[in-house]
Amino acid sequence: MPVNLNTLPGPALRPLPPKPLRWLSALLGLVAAGILLMRFLGKLVGETTFWWFAIGIPVLVWTVLIGFRLAVYMMQQIHANAWDQRREQVILQEVRRGRRALQILAAECRTAHEADAQFTTVVEALLRNETKIFPQTSWRGEGSVRHSRLPVTEGLLPHEQVSAAFSDLLASLAEPLSRLDKDNPVAILLESSSSLSTARIQELWQNAWLESGLPQPTRFITEDGMMAIDHWLDHRIKDKAVLLVIALQIAPEHPEMTAETAVGLLLGNRLTQNTLMPLALLHRPESSAPQPEILQEKLLQAADWVPLLPDSLQHLWLTGVYRQNEAYQSAVVAQNKAPLVSIDLESGVHNFDEFLGDPGRAGPWLAIAAAAQAIGQSPVPHMIISGEQGSETVWCTVVAPIASHKENTA
Repeated sequence: MPVNLNTLPGPALRPLPPKPLRWLSALLGLVAAGILLMRFLGKLVGETTFWWFAIGIPVLVWTVLIGFRLAVYMMQQIHANAWDQRREQVILQEVRRGRRALQILAAECRTAHEADAQFTTVVEALLRNETKIFPQTSWRGEGSVRHSRLPVTEGLLPHEQVSAAFSDLLASLAEPLSRLDKDNPVAILLESSSSLSTARIQELWQNAWLESGLPQPTRFITEDGMMAIDHWLDHRIKDKAVLLVIALQIAPEHPEMTAETAVGLLLGNRLTQNTLMPLALLHRPESSAPQPEILQEKLLQAADWVPLLPDSLQHLWLTGVYRQNEAYQSAVVAQNKAPLVSIDLESGVHNFDEFLGDPGRAGPWLAIAAAAQAIGQSPVPHMIISGEQGSETVWCTVVAPIASHKENTA
């Protein structure tokens, strides 16, 4: 459930206190009325009953009235105090919930830059926006298709490439996974953009997991995309289970302007996971409409969940926001405002569509993996803006260096 502090009701309306001059005037008016009434009835000033009825009864009535008014005022104040106290508790609880984060325990990514791995790492190439999108033969055998491809052995079929990618990722993730208890549950989030069916992708993954020999019990989760992270932070923050995200785009249905990639992320809860040292923290994502004002508000909120110091963001990753869409234009506008204003537009902005191609459903996970690995070299926070596949929703999330504190259990 998204955390939105703007939807919380405001403070209680405080009642106005009794006004002394108004009540003093009322007392004088009652006394004057009592005196005139007694004179009208012919009572003499010197008689005891005159003063009793002229002053005593009006004062008594006034005392009862002001006592009732003060009692109502005090009850209203008690109710307002209770409302504001409960409101402050809810705000504190929601802020704590919003500031939950997941540990990034391992991050692996494969792109077309792997062909040059002997000279530079994939993450270094991504940080330099090294172009890998150019006309080449697609997996279908079509010539002069602008896209980027993973290094593949000639003659491999798409399902064989997917199996090889799964095996490669598991080989890299085997070390951190093997350090977990054998009965430590592993939740699997499997994201793919491929000409292969979802059922076939899952089958290939399960075969690769069995072949890896890893002993932990696994189970697929039903959520996908950044919504899966938001849901996990709300409902499974105290789980002992770790979340393994496997995302890939291999042999996409329409290769033009796409990027083949494979990503593996191992995420853990800060409240329960203390075996592995995290690389970085993945903070709560914020969903936004593509309009500039709304996106700007959500960017500020995503930064506040960390929370970030002013001008601390140094890198921005863009994926799934295309030049012809409103989301891209909104992202461009946001780069001139807080919290993105400190990012160098030449070296700090990394738009996959411009130098790698569209990674599809693997896009946000590729950006998270790249940011986590980059933080190992330079501990500065990264902002990620990603478009949700099949909708206009835009997600903003921060990958930041490890904090010294843990989120509250609220």
